[in-house]
Amino acid sequence: MKNLISRIQWLILILAILLPFAVIRIFPKFHHSYDLRVFRTWAEAWQTDWRDIYINCETCNYPFVGTLLSGGVMSTIDYKNVARVINRFRYYLAVIDAVNVLALWFILNRLQVRNAPLWAGVLGLLPSSWVSSSVWGQIDGIGQLLILLFFILFIWFNAKSRTGWQVYLYFLLAGLLLSLMLLTKQLIYFSLGALGLIVFVNIVYLSKNGRTFLAYTFMSAFTFLLPILLVDASLQLKPPYFSHIQYILATGSQHGDQIASLGFNIWTLFTKDLLGTSHTPLQIGPISLAPLTPFSTGYILFAILVISLLIIFVLDLRRQNTETKTFNRGQIISALIFFSLINLAFNLTLTGTHERYLYHFYPFMLMACLGLLSSSRYFNRTLLIVTFSGALFYGAYLFAYLSGTIRPTDQTVIQSAAVIHLCLFIYLFYSWIRNSNSQSINSSLS
Repeated sequence: MKNLISRIQWLILILAILLPFAVIRIFPKFHHSYDLRVFRTWAEAWQTDWRDIYINCETCNYPFVGTLLSGGVMSTIDYKNVARVINRFRYYLAVIDAVNVLALWFILNRLQVRNAPLWAGVLGLLPSSWVSSSVWGQIDGIGQLLILLFFILFIWFNAKSRTGWQVYLYFLLAGLLLSLMLLTKQLIYFSLGALGLIVFVNIVYLSKNGRTFLAYTFMSAFTFLLPILLVDASLQLKPPYFSHIQYILATGSQHGDQIASLGFNIWTLFTKDLLGTSHTPLQIGPISLAPLTPFSTGYILFAILVISLLIIFVLDLRRQNTETKTFNRGQIISALIFFSLINLAFNLTLTGTHERYLYHFYPFMLMACLGLLSSSRYFNRTLLIVTFSGALFYGAYLFAYLSGTIRPTDQTVIQSAAVIHLCLFIYLFYSWIRNSNSQSINSSLS
């Protein structure tokens, strides 16, 4: 019986790895054609001269690594043959999704989750894990891989006490991964901020004195800034821009000027025009709340939530304090929760959110729920089922958009999604506080 269960687990894991390839093969026209057409435009400009990509291609609004891994990769395929380039490009993205499933399995295994191959396969099979990447034709799976690699590095380092050179290596690699995230795509910037705070807390935790604090900070900052400087030194930019990051943020990131574009933030509940401007004063019935607007209030609310989540995270780390300076299993799970709730918080509070912006939330929160399932009164089966249900709803939402069932003006559906995820945030937030105040989890990772 045990051998049968083991085989079923690995079969589900293999199915999760192969599923995106099968969907692309069976449904070759089920993708986001506009995004793929844009990448083909970038491919042509990239092939002409990648150094002038931000001069010759006005629609190119991803950072350099993201442009390389989209238009640059597509330029190596026969991009003038539309059907061929779309399918081959999506197969390349499916390879990334497959690697992500293996990364999920590694993390769940190190978090001592029972039946880790099974759960990694289940997470990989969730439509919310692959619809908006390889099937869609977007590169968000690459950003997901960078985040997963960060947590793998984080878990590996904290598995036991490390020597001096290993600590420096850790912060060098952490800074490099954060830099690659910055250079990949704007969506990952909120994740980048959360991970940056985790690294900073790790630096404070490990620093014996002010000298080691400065040394660790310098190592992380050095490998974070160096790739950006090297890329900027190689590119030609339009004046007055001194960095391509400055250019893409100035010219390609005005999504927040409208309420939402199929995203489900709380501001969709206060308007009848989801595509309208986010700079109009808030109105509750006949009462105007000027000068408060969804745009400005969203940033204020997000800042409050980030500070609140950071405080809970730090307090949780202190309650689970151990004799060593490395993070234990419970503290790493706390980092996963902190990271996940930051991603859900910006989707709820900031204007201009899109349908794919929750991509970096569900896998990490579900891993945290699974990690605490056997040891927490509050991260229990009910919470796990609710979170899984949210992931299934989100995957169905993405499917409905790609199939043309949901449009940006479908107010009832989008508002319902906003209420569902607001309730989920409150439930998770409350459960984390209660769990943090309960008995600590001090089990090691080894």
